[in-house]
Amino acid sequence: MTIWLPQLRRERPLYLEIADAIRQDAQAGALKPGDRLPPQRDLAYRLGVTTGTVTRAYAEAEKMGLLTGEVGRGSFLKAPSPSAAPFTPNRRETAGIIDLSLATAPAVMDAQELDTALACVTRSAARLDLLSYPPPDGFPMHREMGVTWLARSGITVKESQVIVTAGAQAAIIATLASITQPGDRMFVESLNYPTIKPMARQAGVSLVPLEIDEGGLVPESLERAARQGEARLLYIVPSLQSPTTASLDVTRRHAIIEIARRYNMTIIEDDLFRLLDPRVQPPTLYSMAPERTYHITSVSKTLAPGLRVGFLVGPEGREDGLVRQQTVACGRPVGLATEVARHWIESDAASRILSGIIEENAARRQLAREVFRNRSILCNPGAPFLWLKLPDHWESGDFVRAALDRGVKICSGTMFAIDRRSDDRAVRVCFGGAVSRGELQAALRQVDAVLDEDPAERAHPVA
Repeated sequence: MTIWLPQLRRERPLYLEIADAIRQDAQAGALKPGDRLPPQRDLAYRLGVTTGTVTRAYAEAEKMGLLTGEVGRGSFLKAPSPSAAPFTPNRRETAGIIDLSLATAPAVMDAQELDTALACVTRSAARLDLLSYPPPDGFPMHREMGVTWLARSGITVKESQVIVTAGAQAAIIATLASITQPGDRMFVESLNYPTIKPMARQAGVSLVPLEIDEGGLVPESLERAARQGEARLLYIVPSLQSPTTASLDVTRRHAIIEIARRYNMTIIEDDLFRLLDPRVQPPTLYSMAPERTYHITSVSKTLAPGLRVGFLVGPEGREDGLVRQQTVACGRPVGLATEVARHWIESDAASRILSGIIEENAARRQLAREVFRNRSILCNPGAPFLWLKLPDHWESGDFVRAALDRGVKICSGTMFAIDRRSDDRAVRVCFGGAVSRGELQAALRQVDAVLDEDPAERAHPVA
């Protein structure tokens, strides 16, 4: 029998501390495979705890795969099971390329933030339930997390109104499937989130582009189109719109709501970027018109892109239809990822991470404004990207290919154009893909240099 006595801090349930001490000592080599642990009664006496506490601790260690119990002989430390190799992302395909094409948050967190959240998950007695199918609208604790997160945007709802989704895309798909029929038409900003086009096509919905300017959607354009009966549904990104970075002021928001009420219009408010803007924000469209607005947000742009956790809230009483479509579309979130998000949101970790992202975005935005100080750009405070207008001698597709030849990947304006009338002679350049400010600055200078090139010189002569 091994003489083993764990050191307990007595800061949480003692059975968990004992089980965790077994794990730590096994990893450190103080306990070796085959070692027999002290009998439960003996260890309880030496620690000054009940025998039941040690029994529960040993049972917990068995669940963790650390111990094996043999009747009449005791509990023995198991040899470690074969394990998979540590995760290593395969970056061979993008070697040498700085990817500024994705609107992702810069990596500001350290591993401790994730480790702390995962440690909380492993301490839960119900952690295996996270590997089961969650309810279509999410576990109650995760819906309550949504209530907390939505409150940051000034939205006050009940837990029963929140549907937890596998990111914003899943929420949009569920909403379209719930409130549209094939053949319907939907108003959208003329430059828009590229994936809205295939999602609308999948739902059988045609898109009707509306005029935008540096302040966002032009209400008069919406009024004219609504008066002609072109659609009764509006999809809109009201804050830091992609790709233009425009945010609707309160006057435009009121005007859009008034038009929507006058023409009995339903609004889908995709508000992913709102929390990145350090400025005082006008109310959400949902807060102004909850009877006709479906509000969608997620944590992918504000905490970590790999956490595919979104929140959807619609007019009260419409939850059942959304849940049915969520089930059909397989839009349920992954339990483990959602638990990480919950531990961050319910502690101060989410605030730290979000503040770090806002600060880093601000520094990178300033770098970009300095590099492109003689160019025409749109880049409002808080935006994780900019919209770079191209000189007349460049087409956006050709410009993107020229930038890629210099080792920088960016997005062509044509990706965002809803139709050929859209002003897409521009490119979107994102900040988060560079691993450091220095790498970003070098990449932006390469893009800036391409602006002065003559695309005709890149053409191959044809006889």
